[in-house]
Amino acid sequence: MIKSYLLIDKFLNRTISFKERKILEKWVLENEDNMVYFKTRIKEFSQCTLQDFDSDMAYQRFLKTLQSKEKNQRSFYTVFKYAAVFAVLLTIGFMTKNMLGGDNAIPPKELIGNEITKGSDIVVKLADGSTKVLKSEGNEKITDAKGNIIANKGGNLLSFDKNNGLDNSKTIFNEIYIPYGQTFKLKLSDGTMVWLNAGSKLRFPQKFIDSDKSRIVYLEGEAFFEVTKNKDKPFVVNTNEVNVEVLGTKFNISSYETDSFIATTLVEGSVSVYETGTPENALLLKPSFQASYDKFGNNFNKTKVDTDIYTAWMQNRLVVDNLKFSDMLARLERKYHVEFVNKAKHLNNKIYKGEFDNEDIETILRTIALSTPFKYEINKNIITITE
Repeated sequence: MIKSYLLIDKFLNRTISFKERKILEKWVLENEDNMVYFKTRIKEFSQCTLQDFDSDMAYQRFLKTLQSKEKNQRSFYTVFKYAAVFAVLLTIGFMTKNMLGGDNAIPPKELIGNEITKGSDIVVKLADGSTKVLKSEGNEKITDAKGNIIANKGGNLLSFDKNNGLDNSKTIFNEIYIPYGQTFKLKLSDGTMVWLNAGSKLRFPQKFIDSDKSRIVYLEGEAFFEVTKNKDKPFVVNTNEVNVEVLGTKFNISSYETDSFIATTLVEGSVSVYETGTPENALLLKPSFQASYDKFGNNFNKTKVDTDIYTAWMQNRLVVDNLKFSDMLARLERKYHVEFVNKAKHLNNKIYKGEFDNEDIETILRTIALSTPFKYEINKNIITITE
């Protein structure tokens, strides 16, 4: 289980998923000590007096949330405790909405909902709240709610030009989601190129503002960055637990929510990798080195690697290098937009190596089954594995 303080950090930074929120709620309600610790972290985080928290509205939103949960019987005491927790959670929501602007800003991290991300289209959520659905091919201009052109799409590339848009006074964030089964390229306003892997989300400024001291983006998933050099404005990739800071370089980051590690692989230049909030403990990487951060052990492991293995996805290649069966299935789910039901649990800890170059999913499964026999059945996008 993910450590509670990591979930609290995700909650405070508004990157917590629905599943993680449920885990956090359960942990908070386990005992009084957990509740006290949770409230203490909130107080430390806020360091301000709330001006606009409406407790009545918070309670109504809590009731609405209860109605959407699975219907089961709860005692009055249990419901009361949940109400208390939700009041605290909603308070943070109100508290953070005014903490925008400047380098210490906390951008609104209301990630695109599951009803959209389950689809097969690329989705862009603009800072004004409007949502654009993109096809992987074709050309089009992306406009905001007022009709201003803010980006241009050409084929598999979406470009944000620094001259597009009208507002240069503050940093505003857009978000892009890449569904399973697809990859996509993004050109940021400073010229930085980002290749996004399947099942990834990136929050990024529509423009990098001159008054900001750094260029920061927020990643969940996997991406390869080719950063435009600017010695006066470091480029920072935030993955919630880990920050990667560079001036201008090429590197890959894998930080999927379901993975227990965050891997930063340097191809060219140099990067500084550190736990969010502790830049003084930064780990410096040279080309061909990887920093793997263990989310559970809270430590880095630095090793020399073959960078081609970790960037193969950009050429539509799947490289399996000492992966457990369960981890390999997770990668296949993202790459081929399928869902596995694995009933052959004895395979989960088997280790595999191999490489597939643009092969279809059935060819891959047949190849893997040659070394460790198993049966599988494909029903649309559901693949059931049996002994």
